[in-house]
Amino acid sequence: MNEVAAKSTLPDGWSRIALILILGYCLMGRSFAYLGIPPWHLFIGEIILAAFLLAGPRTARGSWTRLARRIRPLRRLLKFYLIFLVYGIFQVLRGIALGHPPLTAVRDLAFNYYPVFFLLGLWVGLRKPDFLPRLFRALAWFNGIYGSAYILFLNRVSWTFPGVSDQVAPVPMFGLPEFSFVVLLGLLAYEPNLRKVWYLLALNGFVLLGMQVRAEWLGFAVGLLLWGWLTKRLKRMLAAGAVIAVVVAVMFVIDFKLPGPATRGGGEISARDLIGRAMAPLNPDLAAEYTSSYKMDVDTTVWRTIWWLAIWQSVNQSRGTSLFGFGYGFPIGELSPFIGEGEFIQTPHNVFLYALGYTGWIGVLLLALLQGELARLLWKTYRKTSQPCGIVLWAAMLSYAMFTPFLEAPYGAIPFYLLAGLLVRPLILRRPSGLLLPRLGQPRGVAPAVLGASALTVENP
Repeated sequence: MNEVAAKSTLPDGWSRIALILILGYCLMGRSFAYLGIPPWHLFIGEIILAAFLLAGPRTARGSWTRLARRIRPLRRLLKFYLIFLVYGIFQVLRGIALGHPPLTAVRDLAFNYYPVFFLLGLWVGLRKPDFLPRLFRALAWFNGIYGSAYILFLNRVSWTFPGVSDQVAPVPMFGLPEFSFVVLLGLLAYEPNLRKVWYLLALNGFVLLGMQVRAEWLGFAVGLLLWGWLTKRLKRMLAAGAVIAVVVAVMFVIDFKLPGPATRGGGEISARDLIGRAMAPLNPDLAAEYTSSYKMDVDTTVWRTIWWLAIWQSVNQSRGTSLFGFGYGFPIGELSPFIGEGEFIQTPHNVFLYALGYTGWIGVLLLALLQGELARLLWKTYRKTSQPCGIVLWAAMLSYAMFTPFLEAPYGAIPFYLLAGLLVRPLILRRPSGLLLPRLGQPRGVAPAVLGASALTVENP
């Protein structure tokens, strides 16, 4: 195997861009995603992706995206992704041929091109071995402070982005922080002493509870249990879970109450209300004993369930739609009896039903192959390093994706694939040290760092 040299005209540029993207999407979600030129349908995610593909990092053998195709552990993942992308383009053409709006059909292709951000995450991981621990510490601070401010008063600020299409709901300037479960799991994995960061755990635990997003609670529970099972460190797992329990207990004892975020249906934030919200989908009668807003939570569960059943039945009513779905651009919201005329909802808040509705069982299979291969790489990384953060976050975020827009939305998919690339880094290196990888990417006029044959597993051209 030949030696590999890499160089970049911006030594830290792509690392900073990745950091900004992860922080922005995790903290402000949909609001950050709309940065750009909304009337032209140009948004920050697509702008950065185009720049990465056209003018991204370069190595002595050419662009990083071309070199990545020759890295042996990635070969199967990239093959699955190429099929996934081609099938997405087919669904765009099919949707247009079926009479769906062309612009809408092209926009839905984002589901298939967001995985490219995996390569950006991997590049940053190779250049910055300490990126992840620093990232989660920064996320903990920013998410804790911004999330608390959002719960207390920012959710009531009525400013919205101008120039957004009338077909979509208004986009507030201050978006919802919905990644507290990822922050908590990241701290659990990378902080050597949780006692020293108890205030960050408590602060982000408050945001996790205060945002009242039950899918986040599920994602955190799945990730926490998986982490405990893989590491056998039950005391540390119980300590992380105890932080949430203590926050709820303190709220209960002091009878803590706050107005709930207006963007989450209002109500109030209290220990009894949180218990009621968690119980509402399972036992409405019991939930009614804890919160007066239980009916809204029950109704949300009912209308989503009915919509999901309608998608399932509509897709499987014929062989053609069962195999290929309805094609990109299809108004999937019209299958719900609860969505009024003129309202537009792109996603059923469930990644499985999103793939099934638009792309059929073939699309579901291709998504499963892509995610399964990604999980395999993360599992192998865990087996190599004994650090389970990658597979834990994968399971937690996929659980979250079953109940909210995620892999089909930039504010979920882009940080998901960036983190996946960062977390796979140790598997790409033959030796954990990475040799000269921290110096990978020198400015012009400086000799490029060389990655020896023992550092990176690359196929010969």
